[in-house]
Amino acid sequence: MAEDDVPRPFLTAEWRDLVGVTFACDEARLAPYLPPGAEIDTLEGSPRVSLVAFRFARTRVLGVPVPGHIAFPEINLRFYVRFRGERAVVFIRELVPRRAIATIAKLRYNEPYVRVPMACGRELDAADTLQVWHRFAQGSSLRVTASATGTVPAPGSPAHWLTDHALGIGRRRNGDAVIYHVGHPTWALHEITDLDLDVDFAAVYGAEWAWLADTEPSHVSLATGSAVSVSLPVAA
Repeated sequence: MAEDDVPRPFLTAEWRDLVGVTFACDEARLAPYLPPGAEIDTLEGSPRVSLVAFRFARTRVLGVPVPGHIAFPEINLRFYVRFRGERAVVFIRELVPRRAIATIAKLRYNEPYVRVPMACGRELDAADTLQVWHRFAQGSSLRVTASATGTVPAPGSPAHWLTDHALGIGRRRNGDAVIYHVGHPTWALHEITDLDLDVDFAAVYGAEWAWLADTEPSHVSLATGSAVSVSLPVAA
């Protein structure tokens, strides 16, 4: 898409320490969430669903910081699609810690935001090992241990496929598809050495996602992150 065609950013921020835990998934499980015109994308022959946890920092809406809503965590459950040839993500549920964030996101994007108790942190030890952790909802948590430095993945690699997208796609309240643009450079990824995942998927995401608790992830990633810009949704 030409640069002049990309809408003006509605939100700018930094997304930092993006943990992605990805699972192979049957297409039938994703079909109910698929917006009109989108097609489920595949990695190595299989659809994928990812739990992605990260930190917002320096958040601004139309260039203006909102006191009390500048830095906070988010955790989302997403899957991957193509829309008119472009790669995009669809969100199944997005968790944030403050009611105002969830309300504004629902009103502006009609995305499935839910407010839950959340906390996150990062620890860098003397051995140049980085740990990133999240606690959320009622007793769910995740922690990754990784190298302190990252490397930009090669185009066409699974790591690049999972972390490099330019579009989000959702639905208006009438069911019509909408798209919004997410701008950021390709992120460096850290080598993962350990994952501690303890998530009550049924309680947080619904009974239809309980199977994830007993499923081995296909990929685990930690992206350094960067500044990002997100446009308002427009009709697809």
